[in-house]
Amino acid sequence: MPEDLDLTGIDGTALRATLVPADAPGAAVVVVHGLGSRRQNHLDVCELLAKHGMTGLCLDLRGHGESGGSLDAGAVDDVVSAIDALVSRGQTRVGIRGSSLGGLLALHAATRHPAVRAVVAICPADPVALATRVGDWPLTLPPLLEAIGRPEGIARGYWHARGDEVVPWAHTFHLAQHTPQPRSLRIVMGGHHRSLQHDPDTMRQTVAFLGAHLGR
Repeated sequence: MPEDLDLTGIDGTALRATLVPADAPGAAVVVVHGLGSRRQNHLDVCELLAKHGMTGLCLDLRGHGESGGSLDAGAVDDVVSAIDALVSRGQTRVGIRGSSLGGLLALHAATRHPAVRAVVAICPADPVALATRVGDWPLTLPPLLEAIGRPEGIARGYWHARGDEVVPWAHTFHLAQHTPQPRSLRIVMGGHHRSLQHDPDTMRQTVAFLGAHLGR
């Protein structure tokens, strides 16, 4: 049964999350929404994860939903705090599934916690373009390429809609080129920036990818 959680960010920011548990501890996934969204919009992903034996945790990023603060680069640490919450509950194999801004944060956060084994980034935000919308955004492209280029045994899966009007699919193609194995890239014809987030085929594919690399 879903459980709402009160978490605390590394800098003290109050965070809100919803846990959708699987039957047994082991594999778990943090689900991270995009700019202007909230955790409730992605509970269907957590429910599908739980049906496939993986606990899902939907997080409200700082400045979104019921979390406090305002959006800044500390949002990466919010994802790490969510991972800590899962580990404290006995989850030993953790993945991250993020869309748009959430995909960008997932790629950054993956190398900041030893429990992370797999990441799914759906139409991940371009940090250069994001800076024009958010303002002082220090997570530029070079640190992102450095993070995804580390051969630390983290499986990274990329999905992008070719018709994305916000983030060109070539951005994700570029990220995949800089990512060591194990990695996966799917460019889906048509669509738009949000079309893959709840697309049944993409949801099944991403859950299967996470399950394969987390050893559900």
